[in-house]
Amino acid sequence: MLIAGMVAFEVNIDTGPNVATAPALVAAIDQARHSTPVMIAPNERIAMALVASEDSGFYSNDGIDILAMARALAGFLTGTDTGGSTIEMQLAHMLYPAATAGFWGRVHRVSLALQFDAHYTKEAILSMYLDAAYFGHGYYGIREAAAGYFGVEPGQLTWPQAALLAGLVQAPTSLDPFVHIGAAERRMGYVLQRLASDGVLTSAQATAMLESPLGLVAVPAPAGPL
Repeated sequence: MLIAGMVAFEVNIDTGPNVATAPALVAAIDQARHSTPVMIAPNERIAMALVASEDSGFYSNDGIDILAMARALAGFLTGTDTGGSTIEMQLAHMLYPAATAGFWGRVHRVSLALQFDAHYTKEAILSMYLDAAYFGHGYYGIREAAAGYFGVEPGQLTWPQAALLAGLVQAPTSLDPFVHIGAAERRMGYVLQRLASDGVLTSAQATAMLESPLGLVAVPAPAGPL
């Protein structure tokens, strides 16, 4: 059974996408949005907020989390999404959605996550993720989202702003702060508490930041006819 499993996994790798194409796919997303790639350092607030909320073991795992995968599989079988995907697995689904859909596609996510971790640094993986992610309201990539929601560059985000944006990747449409500010702020509060749990912030700081002004820009007016 072990040999059969290893053979099946090798076949899965051989028949799946090649992660060497990932930077080109991210660049294509940037080009389509008339944006430029951004390299996010691990100590930037948006990087720490994303890791805290989406994959707290990001820097210590090799692209997969066995316990989280078990929860995700159980959720898939019962029809409830319980999360469990690492940042690498989420990136695989962003860049190769057709190959990572369905049950076998979830196996592809695992093999792609392992390949991402073997071929790229954690900083590069995080930067690709933040460059390719959808943040709601038509904003793709962290540079476009930071500018669209707050009028700043990613490196200028405050902790509450970074926490709000990191929270959006879970459900960018239903958490769009221009439309669902209450839901977006509740998710922001969760991310701030995760940062406190990881020791990045104190509990007192996280609580105080819930009351800090977000600095959202005015809601963009609908585009007029061409």
